[in-house]
Amino acid sequence: MIIGGISNNIRNTILECIKRNPGIRYRELLRLLGLTNGVLSYHLYKLESEQAIRIDRDKGMTRYYASDVEHDEAKILGMLRIPTTRRIVSYMLENDGSSTLDELAFMLGKAPSTIFWHMKRLVEKGLIDKHDSVYVLRDKHLIAGMLARYREQQLIEKVADNYTDIMEDLNF
Repeated sequence: MIIGGISNNIRNTILECIKRNPGIRYRELLRLLGLTNGVLSYHLYKLESEQAIRIDRDKGMTRYYASDVEHDEAKILGMLRIPTTRRIVSYMLENDGSSTLDELAFMLGKAPSTIFWHMKRLVEKGLIDKHDSVYVLRDKHLIAGMLARYREQQLIEKVADNYTDIMEDLNF
């Protein structure tokens, strides 16, 4: 009975981490949770079999989502977890949802080849269309809402972490 309770606590912790970090990858989960490889694998398998989480595997990349995250949202969230891609999308949103490759490379201080690689992935995922030399976000309202929610979650977590650190320092 105690083991079952511990297992459920571990699964609940993993599930909460996935809910707070939709699109998280396996290594990130290992790092954040401090679990061993075997323990994490076992509990992810159980959570998937209970349909509490969904695992998306795409071209060798595996991402974890709570089961209530829609497939279209998961696709966007997975891309927004990549810092350069998030910066590209943010810049495009600030500029009416469109931009050229050269403009993005200049504004983000990245090589055009780097930006091209990210844009190619965004086009493949269906988040961006290319019209001649201009890239355009497909559903900028949906993407903007998800980016705002993602940033808000990250901000709340950082504030909570900072508060916890302060309280721990006060208690010696």
